[in-house]
Amino acid sequence: MTEGKVSTIRKIKIIISTSLLLFSISLSQEALRKIDLETAIELALTQNRNLRIAEMEIDKSYSKLTETRSNLLPKINASGQYTNNIKKPVIFLPPGTPFSRPGQAAVIEIGSDHAYTGTISASLPIFSFPIYVSLSVASSGVDLAQESFRGTQLKTVADVKKAFYGVLLAREVRNLMQISLKNANDNLENVKKMQKQGLVSEYDLIRAEVQVENLKPVVLQAENNFELAKNSLKIALGLDAYENIDIDGELNYQPYDIPDLNQTLNLLAQNNSDLKQLDIQVRMAKSLINLERSAHLPILAAFGNYQYQAQANDLKFKDYNWVNTQFWGLQLQIPIFNGFGTQAKVDQAQITYQQTLERQNLLTESMKIQAQNILYRIEQANKRITGQDKAVAQAEKGYEIAKSRYSNGLGTQLEVNDAELALTQSKVNYIQAVYDYNTAVAELEQLIGKSN
Repeated sequence: MTEGKVSTIRKIKIIISTSLLLFSISLSQEALRKIDLETAIELALTQNRNLRIAEMEIDKSYSKLTETRSNLLPKINASGQYTNNIKKPVIFLPPGTPFSRPGQAAVIEIGSDHAYTGTISASLPIFSFPIYVSLSVASSGVDLAQESFRGTQLKTVADVKKAFYGVLLAREVRNLMQISLKNANDNLENVKKMQKQGLVSEYDLIRAEVQVENLKPVVLQAENNFELAKNSLKIALGLDAYENIDIDGELNYQPYDIPDLNQTLNLLAQNNSDLKQLDIQVRMAKSLINLERSAHLPILAAFGNYQYQAQANDLKFKDYNWVNTQFWGLQLQIPIFNGFGTQAKVDQAQITYQQTLERQNLLTESMKIQAQNILYRIEQANKRITGQDKAVAQAEKGYEIAKSRYSNGLGTQLEVNDAELALTQSKVNYIQAVYDYNTAVAELEQLIGKSN
């Protein structure tokens, strides 16, 4: 093979490899999903598995209500039976009958070898208080499932917001650490030049090198925290763990219209999902007392029966004599005594009702304290944001002064490192305060039942 042919083949391979690389990059860019906060909430509300489970619970509660309503409708059953009498049943007639021997009872076979019976039976409750109470309980069950779904929605939105803010925080910290490392590298290069010129000591060079090496693992840890935060967001959104996402947004401070404590407590009492669910549970527990008490009451039902039958000793169906019987009637059941079991069940239901009331009172007080704590956190975060905003401005000014002093031989490398560290820390403190503020607001919105 000539050298020209080999060169041509190599060029072709390079072109193919380049094309494949560009194609793979294009695919990866297409697979990258950009997500902002609004998109994240929409995704969570459509794909979150907890929401799907809560929605299924609504369907289940409606099915339970339908099942309970069916108890008020007629019950109609049909059955068929074939009997082959290998030994036919008998009846005994007392002595002295025309079919008996003197002093002996008569034994007479009845029926035929083959017996066929078809039956249609029906029943209809006319008065049954337990059914009416069960309807009330099942209806409350639907309300509970719907409120539970709303509570899951509120929690999902709050969780997504906190996870989204967590990603923004991790990204900001990563960026700050990368900037800090870049500043340290720039400072190291500057110190190297000055050291070659004899302007600074070897100690300053060592300090600059140590500063760079100390920041490298911090940057790696910040990068790792950012990836972990994105994975947590994927879980909250119901996305595949391997899906590549890009977060669109900034962790900015946007003051919200925060209600005062009295307004918060009023909104809490009116809209908090957990309290509403317990209120429904209290209602259901009270209905269950009536359900157990209803076992003392009579039950009235109507019933009817239609039967079509024939018997023969052969299998000549066309010659059979088919006869039908039919009847209907009323049945009244009156409970008189069942060993105090009914009263014991009533007592248990009353205890359950009192327990539910206690849980309601306990949760109400707990929610009030939680509301106070969240409002306090919001207030403190606001103060920290204001204070750290000023601290960042001062730290930036101090860092520039330290660099200028060092360049002019008036300062030390230690001053530069301290100023740079103070600047980074003040920026981290600021974005941490903004994160705390936003997450506290998200928790407050969930607490007072505010939906987007």
